[in-house]
Amino acid sequence: MTIDLGKKVGMVEDFYLDPQSSNVIGFVIKNGLFSHHALLLSSIQGIGQDALTLTKEDALIKEQDNPALSSAFKGKDILSYRVLSEGGTVVGTLGNVLFNVALPQAIQVTGYELSGGLRQRISNQYPTFTAQQIIRYGQDVLVVPDAVATELMK
Repeated sequence: MTIDLGKKVGMVEDFYLDPQSSNVIGFVIKNGLFSHHALLLSSIQGIGQDALTLTKEDALIKEQDNPALSSAFKGKDILSYRVLSEGGTVVGTLGNVLFNVALPQAIQVTGYELSGGLRQRISNQYPTFTAQQIIRYGQDVLVVPDAVATELMK
C-alpha cells in the first residue's frame, strides 16, 4: 500500500535473504498477472498484520537493477531445503521461516521450523532452530552442528 495515494500496488509473494547475515534485504511483489517487482527494505514505511506500506509506488524496482537481489536466496527456494548435520545425517526438511519484523528496515530471519509429521501437525509444535545455529547454506541444504541435529531429531 502506498502512503502517497493510499493505493494497493501488489501482494508480497516472496522474500530475498542474505544468508551470511540472516537479513531480509527485500520482497518480491506480484503486481499483475505475470508482473513481479522487488521492494527493498529501505523503501518500507511500516509493516502491519495485513499490509506493508511504502511511500511511493516508484519504490518498486526490477530485480536485475540491484545486484544484491540477484545474488540473494529466495524464501520459496529455502523452504525446499533439507537440514543436514555436520556428520551427514539428514534431519528433515524446512517447513517455515521465523522473522523478527520489529524494525521494518531491519527484518531478520531468527529461526527455522522443520516440516513435521502427523504428531507435530496435531500438536502444532515443530522442531525449531535459530539462524545462528546454521553452519553453512548449501545449494539445497542447510548444515547444522551435530548437537543441534540430535536435539531436532528428539
